[in-house]
Formats: sequence, C-alpha cells, structure tokens
Amino acid sequence: MAQSHPCEGQALIESCIVIGVICLLLMGLFQLAQLFMAQEILDYSAGRGARAKSVGFNDFMVWKTIRIGAIANAGALIVPARTGGGPWAQWVSQESPRIPHYLQSEIWQLNAILNYEQWESISWYSPASDADILHFEVSQDVPLMFFSNVFKAFFSASHVPMQGVADIENHYPLYLQ
Repeated sequence: MAQSHPCEGQALIESCIVIGVICLLLMGLFQLAQLFMAQEILDYSAGRGARAKSVGFNDFMVWKTIRIGAIANAGALIVPARTGGGPWAQWVSQESPRIPHYLQSEIWQLNAILNYEQWESISWYSPASDADILHFEVSQDVPLMFFSNVFKAFFSASHVPMQGVADIENHYPLYLQ
C-alpha cells in the first residue's frame, strides 16, 4: 500500500487560491471597464445637453436630449417591449426609429414612446449665467452591473454616483437679440 504524505493536495489548494484571486481581478477589470464606459457616456450626454442649452432650447427639450444621449447607460429597455433578434436588431427596428418621435413629443407621451430602466436616475444642472462659457453637468447613479454581490465585500453601495461635465461657448444670446 502506498503511504500518504502530509503535503498531499497542497498543489490543488494553492491552485484554487490563485484561480480565485485571478477571477477576482478579472471581475474587477470588467466592472472598471463598465464604469469608464459609463463616464464617457455621461460626458457625451453632458455635451449634447450643453449644445441644446447653448442654442436656446427650453429645459424640457434639453432634458429629452440628455436622456437620448445617455441611452447606453439607461439599462434595460422597458418600452417598447423587447423582441428577439439580439441587441443590434432591436436597436435598428425598435429603438432608433422612436428617437425622433420621442424628441418631438409632449411630456405625457414620453413613457409610451421610449423608456428605459435607469432613465429616472439621470439628472442635470446648468447654472443660469450670461457668461461666454456655458457649464453643464449630468449626474447618474450608475449601478454595478457585473458581479455586484462580489463587490459588496469592497463597496457598500449597489451603485456609483458619477458625473459628466461639458463646457461650451454660450452663443444663443447672439441669435436671440
């Protein structure tokens, strides 16, 4: 009979620990990439909102423009109902054609045209100013989408407050004089 050694199984345990650490690092990279993408989308949305504000759109139109710019951060599609065919087919057939209708509609029609799960978490701020530069901010509580249960060990909230900022030349007063 073979004798058992006191170190038998040590390599297996060490391998499991190393694999666990590597998986944790990869999960962290996925989440970090998602947060970097969310920041870029918020900056883009702030740029769209600043552009809308700088040409003299009213606050309701600015709000709709910001929401359209933040679709990629908006989470799951609620309206219209999802159909098969994957994300690209859904964008081409359902979402993209509704954007012009959304931008042209009144407030009571909006949620029946296009609606997303996270749109309510998006807010904006632009201080009233007659300065040459218009400052514009878009804020959102971005949910941790990947492996959120794992990251609760390191981060107590289920979302990260983020902010996109844009500064643009304020030229609409020239056109409205």
